Amino acid sequence: MTTQWYATDPLPTGSRVAVPALVEGLTRAMDDIAFPMDPASLRPVVLSQQSYGELFTAASALLRLLRRTLLESAPASAGRIAALGADEHLYPLFIDGEVEEAFATCIARPDVMVDATGPKFVEFNIGAGIGGVVDTALNSAAWTAAYGGPELAPFTGPDPLAVRDEIFVRAVRELGVAPAVAIVGTARDLNGSRTTRYYDVQVDSLRNRGMKAEFFEPEDLLEGLGLPGRPRYEVGLRHFTIPEWRGHGIDLAPVRTALDAGCTLISTQTAYLISNKKVLGWVSEGRPWMTEQDRDIVDRYLPWTRVVSDRATRWQGSSYVLPELLLDRPEEFVLKPAVGMKAQDVLVGRDCDAELWRRTVTRAAAHEDHIVQQYVVPVACPMEFADADGDTYEADVLPVFSPYVFDGKPGGCMVRYLPPGGHGVVSIHGHGALPSVALARR
Repeated sequence: MTTQWYATDPLPTGSRVAVPALVEGLTRAMDDIAFPMDPASLRPVVLSQQSYGELFTAASALLRLLRRTLLESAPASAGRIAALGADEHLYPLFIDGEVEEAFATCIARPDVMVDATGPKFVEFNIGAGIGGVVDTALNSAAWTAAYGGPELAPFTGPDPLAVRDEIFVRAVRELGVAPAVAIVGTARDLNGSRTTRYYDVQVDSLRNRGMKAEFFEPEDLLEGLGLPGRPRYEVGLRHFTIPEWRGHGIDLAPVRTALDAGCTLISTQTAYLISNKKVLGWVSEGRPWMTEQDRDIVDRYLPWTRVVSDRATRWQGSSYVLPELLLDRPEEFVLKPAVGMKAQDVLVGRDCDAELWRRTVTRAAAHEDHIVQQYVVPVACPMEFADADGDTYEADVLPVFSPYVFDGKPGGCMVRYLPPGGHGVVSIHGHGALPSVALARR
């Protein structure tokens, strides 16, 4: 089954390079950046201008609702953490002043599935620690080259890095500081990469925009900034998440020192409160200030989502005790930790062991640290592949779209799907999903 949302004119193959050259070009572009695609896709996911644009307009509208919902939950960060019932130790890097909220939602990447009625936003990743920006930029450029270059390619899309760089143009202007950006990250996040190409590409993009830029490992940060004293870089890209760095045993003290010395790291700590999945549940359930238009957006684009707790709820027009509903109808729902990434500990009810589902629901209701979502029944998108011998074939895939929104502007779209015949959670890490991109038909 396919949906009209995917419909677009077939791509002309005349401008496409031969299959071996196409696969070699994509492999070279993604070398030491992302996992190889096996089997190799022979085209990006190409959408109509209308469908492509809808991903970004809906993402921006929902991001606005998420932001307001979190900020209005309490007047300051401590109260917001308490409202979420979150662990305050996960959020140690707040900064004083208006800048904390001003740069909280400037980098976002929702995850979107498509059912028979159109796109459904199942998650929002907010903050500069999100993955895929570099991959999507290089992948998009490689596809454009494979189809004849910018003038001949039958599709178009923005360069994610170039759009993201504009955030830092705004930041240095509004903060009144030198046009210089420190990229703060670690090669330990790169799954054994041979080089620092992943960070070098980002440094080069900023430099091409006329900015000074350097990459710093956490152990080199204070020396690189020239601290103590006024930092040589007063703006930085916070290219990490606290759970991952703590998993690596990385001390956050240098980052705290850099913030206290006046280096603003973007996105700010509040981003990671807004991306707590409980906020998605609050928005789905509705807030008193929401307008009719707000509620229409939620109804159209969000699957039914609730914070799991021992309480009454409404689902499909009837009243239920929430844990009882989840235990009685597991095939209808997906359980997700409120804080998590890379699909870790996500349980799909229809595919889950019954005892594991029961234990997780019971625990989640007691601790209120999970959300539950209505299962989105995805519809298939046709894709062309090459096998190991270079022969081509068509097969349906079930893509997850991840449109980037940078300062409210479209910033390209990553796509992931399992290989033909694959089944389960669509994630590259640990689940073998294939990375690709979505572009708009000219």
